[in-house]
Amino acid sequence: MNQTIQAAADAFRHTFSSETMGELSFPTSLDASRRVLKAVENPDIGLTALAKIVVAEPLLSAKVIRLANSVALNPNNQTVRDVRQAVLRVGMDPIKALAMVLIMDQLRQAQRNSGCREFSTRLWERSIHIAALSYVLARKLTRLSADEAMFAGIVHDLGRFYLLSRVADYPVLLEDIVVLAETINDLADQATEKVLNELNLPASVVDAVLASRRYSGSMPPATLGDILFVAAAVSPRQDPFEDLDTRVVPATDSVLALGLDQGTVSEAIAASGDEIYSIVVALES
Repeated sequence: MNQTIQAAADAFRHTFSSETMGELSFPTSLDASRRVLKAVENPDIGLTALAKIVVAEPLLSAKVIRLANSVALNPNNQTVRDVRQAVLRVGMDPIKALAMVLIMDQLRQAQRNSGCREFSTRLWERSIHIAALSYVLARKLTRLSADEAMFAGIVHDLGRFYLLSRVADYPVLLEDIVVLAETINDLADQATEKVLNELNLPASVVDAVLASRRYSGSMPPATLGDILFVAAAVSPRQDPFEDLDTRVVPATDSVLALGLDQGTVSEAIAASGDEIYSIVVALES
């Protein structure tokens, strides 16, 4: 391995490990979305007050209206165009998910290097598909909260998202994408736990995301972590680092080895194709 690249990888690891002792550094462009997320996390806030916050953020307002009119949340095709009505239909947890989508999208667009931007875009698209699949799988196969599953799906890779946003400080890593992938993957769990806690996300979500690297083998999925694992395994968007890091066992291979009932999962997904598509469009747009 090129010594310069190895030195950059080592420096990157050291810098991030040192950062974990204090506050993480987020781009200032994310402040508005973080304020929205903090407001939504307030257990005392009502939907009326939440609607006022959403109205003040045009990008969030547009996403809330799209989600409110999606097939998943609007099966009777009763269109709403008013933000306040949309907030009432969507509810608290999905709006929290939409605020997080904005944070991730802003991280993606803030990438100065085209190589990092490509990785971030692929991670972003994969996270959105996993979120939509998690929502449907939780609703169709379990009694777990579908809204929480969607939110957990969105944030499950936020640690690697954040790490990619910092690679711009070590551009030489992009000269060897295998080393880059290994470095990002080695720090992923640590980064995910730190970032999710920094954003004051619920412990249930943090625990589920960290547990999603493993699968219990139960069917129907027993936990939110299992839901995330299965959604990742069947997602049509591949993990951009999975093929690069040969140390990683692909999720698809893991679930097959554990005897996942693919028929049950496939039937649930096939029966909910319109819902999944409508959620993806609402989140991506």
